[in-house]
Amino acid sequence: MRAVVAVTAAVIVGASASVVSVTPRAGASGIAGEKAAAAILYHQTQTIYDRINVLSQKYDLAQINLNRITNRIVSTKRVVRQIEGHVSVDNARLRAGAIYAFVTSGALQGANFLFTTNPTAAQATSLYSQVAEGDIASTVAHLKNDSIQLTLERTILADERAQAATQYNASKRSVHAAQNLERTLQQKLRRVKGVIATYFAAVQAAAAAAAKAAAAQALRAAAVQAASPPPNFPAPAPSSVANIAVRAALSFLGVPYVWGGASRSGVDCSGLVMLAYEAAGISLPHYSGAQFADTVRVPLYDIQPGDILFYGPNGDTHEAMYIGHGEMIQAEQTGTLVQITPLWLGNSYLPLAGIGRPRG
Repeated sequence: MRAVVAVTAAVIVGASASVVSVTPRAGASGIAGEKAAAAILYHQTQTIYDRINVLSQKYDLAQINLNRITNRIVSTKRVVRQIEGHVSVDNARLRAGAIYAFVTSGALQGANFLFTTNPTAAQATSLYSQVAEGDIASTVAHLKNDSIQLTLERTILADERAQAATQYNASKRSVHAAQNLERTLQQKLRRVKGVIATYFAAVQAAAAAAAKAAAAQALRAAAVQAASPPPNFPAPAPSSVANIAVRAALSFLGVPYVWGGASRSGVDCSGLVMLAYEAAGISLPHYSGAQFADTVRVPLYDIQPGDILFYGPNGDTHEAMYIGHGEMIQAEQTGTLVQITPLWLGNSYLPLAGIGRPRG
């Protein structure tokens, strides 16, 4: 037990030293250092938890032993009470036999056939005396045995009480040590969480700033290119709904992915397509599964710019817009920006549900 406490204390001190040394820093190398420090802190925290688990298991075992000894004490007390009852009965019998012997000791000669005129009564008296004397001898023997057993059981009871007290004290020390370690661990965890939260806040702020700059740059590039189609892009007629939707989607390049988003500040996959076709005068719901239901199925060989690729059961997991030349535009997931990627036909985990073309 003491060894466990010492090792745990050493681990805690090591964790404390790591916590003090970890401070957020700017730059790529600083972020890498923060990640390494965070990994070390979490490893040390897990080590402390493992040590406390060992200590808790020892405490549970001590409690089980204490309960077992307590139950045995109850059983021993029951045996002692039974023996004490036997001794009480034997003492009563012994007293009765002694009284009888005392009362009849001066009259035993009346049971002698030489001094009585009633042989039958004398014979009965003699027989009763022999039985009484036999009972007295038997009672004395029982009393001796019960007294010996009583002394033995009382010795066992005293030993068990001492053992129970030892187990109880050990359990008390164990749980006290566990509680102290838990309090220390919680303090260290709060410090670790504070450091990691500061680190992630700095990373998120940097990412948000980068996303904002990229979005602004993408908007400027889209504004410059709005008057003419992208190079090598198969341009439909200027009045084409698909052409307007594609151009609108391209204007969101660099906008960060935001779940449920439908604005220049952030979009999700269905929000991007909804806003693109909204610019072309077509209303679509803000949900990929509903858009899948509201569009007309198109075979892969007939796919055209502006068509929507839906993934997952009934197209309710993800979607992207085809822009031609084997490329599509999409808002993929948290942590990414709206971007152009190669045409993707899904996989076993996220299969292509179908291609949809908006009506109108």
